[in-house]
Amino acid sequence: MNTPIDDLIRFTLTDLAEEAVPMNLADSAVARARRRRTLTVSVGAAGVVAALMVGTPLALAAVDRDAPPPSAPADQLPAASASPVPISPVPPPPAASPTLPISPVPISPAPPPPAASPSPVPISPVPIPPVDPKGPGTGS
Repeated sequence: MNTPIDDLIRFTLTDLAEEAVPMNLADSAVARARRRRTLTVSVGAAGVVAALMVGTPLALAAVDRDAPPPSAPADQLPAASASPVPISPVPPPPAASPTLPISPVPISPAPPPPAASPSPVPISPVPIPPVDPKGPGTGS
């Protein structure tokens, strides 16, 4: 049932199997996995350090240092302590001048000019030709 080509292939594969040297690939696979894990952890740590180096100055720059610190709520202030700065009353607004009447409606400074006044721009007796909407040199 076997043809001569089947016997030839079987014989060739048997010879190749006898020549192959068995190798232990486990040691190299474990070493590669360790290198990959070390590289991944190192790149992750470098990324975190870079983010902190960029983010910290930006966060500190965003803080308004000129603003006063927030004050405590009134219910948390000690009752017996007096204010260190004396509180002065707010001065009253300046009194209105007695000679000027107070009007709720503003008064206009000058009356509008009359409608029949002559135009300050002289009108030319020569008619101006209409402008072509397509632009100059486009033709009709």
